[in-house]
Amino acid sequence: MVDVSGTEITRRPGRHSLLVSGVAGATAAAAALAGSATGAVVSLLGTVVLCSGVRTARHGVVDVGGLVAFLGVVAAALGTASAPAVLVGTAASVVAWDAGTNAVSLGRQLGSEADTARAETLHALAGALVGLVAAGLGLVLFETGPTRQPVTTVFVLLLAATLLVVALNR
Repeated sequence: MVDVSGTEITRRPGRHSLLVSGVAGATAAAAALAGSATGAVVSLLGTVVLCSGVRTARHGVVDVGGLVAFLGVVAAALGTASAPAVLVGTAASVVAWDAGTNAVSLGRQLGSEADTARAETLHALAGALVGLVAAGLGLVLFETGPTRQPVTTVFVLLLAATLLVVALNR
């Protein structure tokens, strides 16, 4: 497509998009490492796939990468990860996926030449804030509730919340 100035728009996200998604995905992998080396490797692999989807502007690849990064956190939850590590890892994997899909959408609309760093950073920070507040509330309820359920219970609740986010995003 040619714009008014006669230059062609590259319908892909800018380089900043990779940084935002990569940092969030690396945070998920680091949180997964608290419970399982395998979970950390799976999360890291998912982050690489997610970032390749951002680079090639393919929503489907970003979705698969985000899911694989989340499955790494699941492996950590089923291992020896603490509840805070599972909550932070889940929030980080959702932020990585959300930032990646946002970057692909912005890249398709505005092109890689547009300065979207501010919008992407604010979007990721808002998502991280929401995720951390939800994780904090979940942790408080987990710690102060009438019974102490295993970390798997927290994981199942987070999985339900993640599926809700995915359903509302589409």
